[in-house]
Amino acid sequence: MLDQDAPKTRQELVNRLAELREQGILDPVEETNILQHYERVMEEVEEEKSRLEPEFERRRDEDGIDAASAWLAEAARDLGRRHGEATRQVTDKLRVVTG
Repeated sequence: MLDQDAPKTRQELVNRLAELREQGILDPVEETNILQHYERVMEEVEEEKSRLEPEFERRRDEDGIDAASAWLAEAARDLGRRHGEATRQVTDKLRVVTG
């Protein structure tokens, strides 16, 4: 039985995907596509953090920590929504979903 918690590291994801492939749920191409998607998302997150940090600091200095934190929370929600949509586009193409 697979642990239902989301993988917290790349290695955990690799292990989980290998289990799914061994069970016949994923094929090697699907496994590769998911890993590539994960790597793109992680790169985008790091880029976004680099972009958001100076803006957060500017807002904190000009508007205060509460306003800056609220802005950052909304930016994080937006990033999560975008990545969730992109991930759904990848997973919606899996054999297990499309039959």
